Amino acid sequence: MDLSLEGKIAIVTGGSKGIGRAAALALAQEGVDVAICARGVEDLEDTAAEIRAETGRNVLPVPADMTNPDDIKRLVATTVSELGGVDILVNNAVNSKAAPFMELTDEDWLNHINVKVMGYVRCSREVIPHMQERGGGRIIHIGGMAARSANRLANSNGVTNSSVSNMAKNLSDQFASQGILVNCIHPGTTRTERQDRSLRARAEDGNISVVEAERRAVADIPIGRMVESKDIADLILFLVSDRAGAITGQTIAVEGGAGRGMNY
Repeated sequence: MDLSLEGKIAIVTGGSKGIGRAAALALAQEGVDVAICARGVEDLEDTAAEIRAETGRNVLPVPADMTNPDDIKRLVATTVSELGGVDILVNNAVNSKAAPFMELTDEDWLNHINVKVMGYVRCSREVIPHMQERGGGRIIHIGGMAARSANRLANSNGVTNSSVSNMAKNLSDQFASQGILVNCIHPGTTRTERQDRSLRARAEDGNISVVEAERRAVADIPIGRMVESKDIADLILFLVSDRAGAITGQTIAVEGGAGRGMNY
């Protein structure tokens, strides 16, 4: 399927690892030039070099902290200056703590909200004027399945992920008429570095092995395995392409059938 993404320009936050890395690689493989950001400079530069070598596309590593508005302004300005504009934004950055409710401090809650919710707000606010100038664009929010189900170790995740889903709908309503389509993806239990940390936390919390924690994590997933980062990246490719030109304001789960709710 020709997605007609050749020559587009994307920003992927949290782009050095996990879903962000998979998204950046998939976009570059489709001919997109990509700016990736994260706080860890070494991982960021290594990922950019690897994707650049594999795809031959421009991959721009820009260190940025989602809690710092000036960093986000610099990220977008550098992307526009170095790559020529912004057509696609994948809001993926996150920094949360897996812990029971009573163990989460105000700082834990506020940090997660600042990175996930306000980081997505800041990035969207900065790119929208550039997308308006180009006659349209695509924004994808990544927010996990904790938005749809409770989990004793994912208290702040439920709050932040619900928020970014709501934000996607609000942005869609305001900017779809200008060709800017906004959607949210709820990844289910996805194999990433962050998921590895979560499994270790679950193992410790339940006094079980990490292997057993993973077995339990996938026990109720009908496809019988964890979702892979590439599964998320494949949906991102479709949603940012013209093939999805009538899809906006939606939250789509990629969870291997694990969700029990019926959403209409």
